[in-house]
Amino acid sequence: MIEFVPRALRIVLLVLTLVFMGMGFRLPAFGSLSCLLLVNFWHSNRVRNNDEEQWPRALIWSRTVYTALLAGVFGVLLFQDLATEVEFPRTLAFCWVLLLVQLFAYPCYAFAALHAGVDLGRPSVWGRLARLVTTVAAMLFVLEIDHFQEIVLGAGLFFMLAAGVVFLYRYYRNPENRKPPTVATQLTISRIALTPVFIISFFYDNNLDYSDNSIVFKGLSLLLVVLFMVTDWLDGHLARKYDQVSTLGKFLDPFSDKISNMTVFLCFLASGYANIWMVALIYFREASVETLRTLAASQGMTIAARRSGKWKTGIQMSGILVILIGALDPIQSLPYVPEIWRTFPMSIMGIVTAVTLLSGVDYFVASKDVLKRYL
Repeated sequence: MIEFVPRALRIVLLVLTLVFMGMGFRLPAFGSLSCLLLVNFWHSNRVRNNDEEQWPRALIWSRTVYTALLAGVFGVLLFQDLATEVEFPRTLAFCWVLLLVQLFAYPCYAFAALHAGVDLGRPSVWGRLARLVTTVAAMLFVLEIDHFQEIVLGAGLFFMLAAGVVFLYRYYRNPENRKPPTVATQLTISRIALTPVFIISFFYDNNLDYSDNSIVFKGLSLLLVVLFMVTDWLDGHLARKYDQVSTLGKFLDPFSDKISNMTVFLCFLASGYANIWMVALIYFREASVETLRTLAASQGMTIAARRSGKWKTGIQMSGILVILIGALDPIQSLPYVPEIWRTFPMSIMGIVTAVTLLSGVDYFVASKDVLKRYL
């Protein structure tokens, strides 16, 4: 039987939050959101699959009401910020719009899936994370904790978008022909999805000069690059360990690496940390090697990863990390660092470009058998 008590309690807590916010009582609103966070965490671990099977309509309506009230909370926060802040709260507005879209789209798709006999199952891990993180973000906005509220809400937006993609995938996929994406593939996709978040964080101050960006968003940019590196290693490790190597993963993994790295290099170009010829040569190498792999695949041949390619990836990520760490305010305040910094990023990018080109030459020399078929 569906657990009505925690679902009803969540709705009551959101109603109380709206009442307290309307009356201007921030601490009581924070308290009700704190209780909501605990209920969400507890309920996420207790919900059972048979609940969805026995009472699907009640489940859909309870989630819809929850989304409507949560959208109300963020709507109040948005209009309060518009009344007091000079700068338009873009992240908060985007979250509110996304919740409104979810409010109308979810019941439409859910009832259509119910009518078509499609089993949507329990909420995905992305949906549960979105619920928890957006609650924490609302708590920070209620207490007016600057910077961190934007970071947490940005993470919540990412989880909300990921949950929407998973929901649509479950609805449209043909279970006879497709398998659910593995954990390794989801990590690879997350690397692609986090790339726009890096752009937002890198240019959060609305200009091309990265040096005057907030230390919080400089740290977030660095953290995202670390996540790129960790997920790049982890998706391959999990795929090999649990024998989950898939064709989709083989194509997505190098694609996600190039998307994330080239995005960082383009940001460096805009901020003056790299010359246009450096980024152009790096792109030329990446595109050429991928074309070479495509030609080999058309002949039933496979170009294995070479040691030079691994060195290239390692040096690219190391160069990105060194530049982002060097741009942090505590590093820039050290003696002699500002003078060294005038040429340091360009020097690092020069090394990265040279290693990238040498790696490309190594691939073409090693793949002469493939080239002989076409030249």
